[in-house]
Amino acid sequence: GRIRFNPGDGYLYVTTGDNHNAELPQSPTKMGGKVLRIDTDGNAAPENNPPEGFDPRVYTYGHRNVQGITFHPETNTPITAEHGPWHSDEITVLENGGNAGWDPRDNMAGRGDCPDGYCGYMPNQNEGMNRYERANFMPMTDFDTYPDAMPPIWSNNGWSQGTTSIEFLTGEEWGDWNGNMVVGLMGIGFGGTPLGQRIDVIELDDD
Repeated sequence: GRIRFNPGDGYLYVTTGDNHNAELPQSPTKMGGKVLRIDTDGNAAPENNPPEGFDPRVYTYGHRNVQGITFHPETNTPITAEHGPWHSDEITVLENGGNAGWDPRDNMAGRGDCPDGYCGYMPNQNEGMNRYERANFMPMTDFDTYPDAMPPIWSNNGWSQGTTSIEFLTGEEWGDWNGNMVVGLMGIGFGGTPLGQRIDVIELDDD
């Protein structure tokens, strides 16, 4: 998805998608569906705090498809933009060792078997349907299964329009937008989703 150095800690953050493999996001040893924090030799940052049994390079896990990562200009806290599965694009403030709550495996959260053993595009895999029904069946952040999952700070009103890069605007030349965050949306319009090809400017509050 995206690789960037954090100017605060100097480590490289590597974002990976689930590759249509349901086992990857919650796997302790497979590197898909993760944000990794490593040094320039590929070693884990010693401050990483993944759950016991996880690869030490894991900073956060349980992701679907992080396509953008940025760092708060004052605190250097990592923040990601994640592409939803026909619903629920999300922006999330990462917590060291945190779970983003994506788990598209069969027979989880009341679901049965899914095509290819992957529930990420269910139900009605090849047809459009109400985005809230989709989100209820296969949530991007499954708080029922993972109540301590990292909550998104922004969701695209249930739509997935393809969030991509994310960055902070810094400098007086930005005027009233100085310090605000911007996120790009590719404009995917599956199943009646509005195209929405745009850049959003997002103002964060003190929290």
